[in-house]
Amino acid sequence: MSAIGQAYEGLLRYKEAYQCFSHCLKMDTNNVDALNAVARNAINFGRIAEAKQCYRKVLGTDSMNFYANYQLARLYYQLGDYGRATEHYHILASIEGENPSILTGLADCHIKRGTGPNTMIALSLYARALELNPENVRVASSLINTLLRMGDGQGALQVCDTALFYNPDNSQIRQSKGMALYMTKDYKQADSVYTGLLADGDSSFLNLKYAGAARYMSSHALDGVELLEKAYEIDSTDVETVMLYGASLGKTYDRKRAYELFDLAETNMQPKKFLVNMLTTFRGDALERDGRWPEAEKLYYAAWKEDPTQLHFLYKISTQYWDVDPGLFQQEEKLQKTIFSRYTYLTAYMKTDKSQKYLYNYRPFLEAVCEDAFFRNADEVTMLAPDGKKTKLAVADLRALVAQLPQMPEDERLRREKMQEHIKKAREKEKELRKSDAKLDTLALSKEEKRESTENVERRRLGIDRISEQYNRYKYGI
Repeated sequence: MSAIGQAYEGLLRYKEAYQCFSHCLKMDTNNVDALNAVARNAINFGRIAEAKQCYRKVLGTDSMNFYANYQLARLYYQLGDYGRATEHYHILASIEGENPSILTGLADCHIKRGTGPNTMIALSLYARALELNPENVRVASSLINTLLRMGDGQGALQVCDTALFYNPDNSQIRQSKGMALYMTKDYKQADSVYTGLLADGDSSFLNLKYAGAARYMSSHALDGVELLEKAYEIDSTDVETVMLYGASLGKTYDRKRAYELFDLAETNMQPKKFLVNMLTTFRGDALERDGRWPEAEKLYYAAWKEDPTQLHFLYKISTQYWDVDPGLFQQEEKLQKTIFSRYTYLTAYMKTDKSQKYLYNYRPFLEAVCEDAFFRNADEVTMLAPDGKKTKLAVADLRALVAQLPQMPEDERLRREKMQEHIKKAREKEKELRKSDAKLDTLALSKEEKRESTENVERRRLGIDRISEQYNRYKYGI
């Protein structure tokens, strides 16, 4: 059965191989070879948890088992768990510390774990692995890429020369050498390398781009136009390509086109709108949690003005002025901000095709504003925006907006009236308690009323009149 499993595995039929090796494992549940084979094939068709379990069972009896540690190191690396992968590579290194594959795997983990110390450790591991096996292109390429990311073009160039001594026709190393030369500003030599790659049929984006860039930088702008144009046709969103293409045309024969390309480059340099909006949301939320609402409010308002389609920023502002109490009309600044937030949000919202079903919640407050203006014989009300600018709103315009809002459903209206009556009754009983200072059990209250009155007294003792809050919410439709 094991031989059949091996045959299936050789044909890449991993599920059948897994089934065969699983049968072998049932015959001997502690067979290390069977456990490793089951795990290996389980990985290849997605049974990761079982593979881990099998390898761990092997390590349970032999923690230094080379094969199980190596496979787990590779598996954790593929899963993005670089910490655990590093642990298993360290075990392997303790067994064979001069094995280039182990050193390279360990270096890969350090690269994935971040910059700084990890990068320096990876650099030394790659260098040692390449020293042990200088013909290994994969290790050379990893070392070169690390040096290039660090900005060490000269060091990368030295590694490229060594790697090309053993692999002179390797296009990846040749391309890296071209980049190292470009970074060290040896543009003529860089052009020579990239031109050779293009002559060999490798007309990839990077070769076209940097061949054209090297020619432009070496004062051969006209020779670089065609190459940069081809690179531009492949990727017109690459800012550097667009700028270099435009610069080449600007220095030669088509300045009008150059200006168009410069405009496009500037557009491409702008951050993506959804990322900008996401950043604004995160920043505003942090400011709110930090107790810095005025700053958050200005941020949200500026973001909405920049992109009026982002109504959620106006909604975020309006939620801060949701709680309305009768004393609001004596708080001039807060009233002005509340009117602004609701009027601005509603007028913007009603221009969309979104449902207006629940907008009746805004009617009570806006009607109260109109009523207050009527008794004051005022034709306008003042609004205060988050940026500190005041504007006048005609009461007629406010009434027109209210008229467009849906009426409150009858069942909702009755429910609110019933609740208001209940709250009114509770408030009256509380007043009786305050006047008489009597004990609750001396009043002729029902069991439910006694409970409510007890709660009211406790609220008064704590200085929190929750009933008033409920009353205000239902009165003002919030």
